[in-house]
Amino acid sequence: MKAYRTLPILLAAAMLCSAATAEVRSNTYSLSSGITVPAGQLEAVGRLPGCSATLIAEELVLTAAHCVCPNDINALNCAARTTFTLTDVRPVDNPATATDESQSRKDIAIAGSVIVHPNFAALGWLRSDYALVVLDQPVWSVAKGIQPIVLADPAHAVRAGDMVTLVGYGATGANCASAPLGKLQLALRVSEVVPDAIRFNHLGDVACPGDSGGPALNASGWLVGVASWSDSNGESTYRPAWEVFGWISGIRATTNPGPSEGSMVFGGSSRDLDAYRPAQPYTLKSGANDVAGIGIAGSDDVVYAWYLDGTVSAGDTGNLTSRRAPYAYTLPPGKTPSDIVDMDIAGSDDHVFAWYRDGTVSSGTSSDLDAYRAPQPYTLPPGKTVADIVGIGIAGSNDRVYVWYADGTVSSGSSRDLDAFTPPQPVAMPPERNAGQIMAIAIAGSDDHVYTWFKPYLR
Repeated sequence: MKAYRTLPILLAAAMLCSAATAEVRSNTYSLSSGITVPAGQLEAVGRLPGCSATLIAEELVLTAAHCVCPNDINALNCAARTTFTLTDVRPVDNPATATDESQSRKDIAIAGSVIVHPNFAALGWLRSDYALVVLDQPVWSVAKGIQPIVLADPAHAVRAGDMVTLVGYGATGANCASAPLGKLQLALRVSEVVPDAIRFNHLGDVACPGDSGGPALNASGWLVGVASWSDSNGESTYRPAWEVFGWISGIRATTNPGPSEGSMVFGGSSRDLDAYRPAQPYTLKSGANDVAGIGIAGSDDVVYAWYLDGTVSAGDTGNLTSRRAPYAYTLPPGKTPSDIVDMDIAGSDDHVFAWYRDGTVSSGTSSDLDAYRAPQPYTLPPGKTVADIVGIGIAGSNDRVYVWYADGTVSSGSSRDLDAFTPPQPVAMPPERNAGQIMAIAIAGSDDHVYTWFKPYLR
């Protein structure tokens, strides 16, 4: 199999780079089967020369290493600088002119320094095919309203059978012979996940030059893969983003965060998440960057946070350890913390409810999640899957369960019938935030205020 160096992923299929398009299988399915991304959507997916790339923080871009290196088999002579281009976005208005420049769309190019993954090609051909571009200036200084795409960590890895969306700017048509159509997107089902690859075995969906470095996005819109290569049999390979989460986070810590970043919690209602309180910073326990779930006790509004390491702390909405230091919790047999979708606490009796990715829900205490009820199945609204859920809360006044989804809607029901009372309705998000950035949601017992904890772009 051969990498196609100029072969980026055209928002549709799969992979990457290199030259010999004659090796691409002739077929009746073209990459133009992907659909054009509407203006104003997925604006964080942009271009490098000959490739695609994704903004994952205000000044940090993720792409494939082969997009900036001349060789597929080593990291020699890789580019030290490149240019990232945002396409069809709104520029920041120049107050010195009479015209409001932000009212029209244009392409905006930003130069930056390249950092290639230290193991690129060292462990085999196109292994660790990752590179970062540290932009010379944060995106917010030149473009308006661009939301970086959240990078998935190991707790949010995709699995075979999951649906993902591929995005890119590659060539189109049979044998990749047609000109690119712009930014395209295509939903595909993951065929296989192994330690260093996400694979798509969809005949006809072969990526073309220009798609390399583009993202695979999960149901929550998080970046889970980077387009790396495809072969003439129609197999496309993406490199798992979660495998380099730690490497990227370390580099991110040395750059300057933009003003819209950081861990923030908002107070609002079920359909307006910042109706009552604007952004306030929050802190987790030391060393933690994510939670399995957050809940607010009905009796006293104490906030509990369950972590992926099997501990739980108690505090308030801004400091999740201010009331009680972390202590251990147990799960139902066969369950792990990463299986939890979200959690909350009933207002009537302080029972803790935990919903799991296998479609079951248990109830118990803060330290024993099935003390009162073993896992039982729950149902979702028509067309929704567990992967669509971004947060769950229980109203303190009547124990009604509210569920928020990645498409920006919310339903209400019971713990086992998530739309028993109302079908999904649209939700207003805080400025510069989207549903894919939600870490957890809980509802206060005293006044039914909804608290939403958003993760920073790099958690």
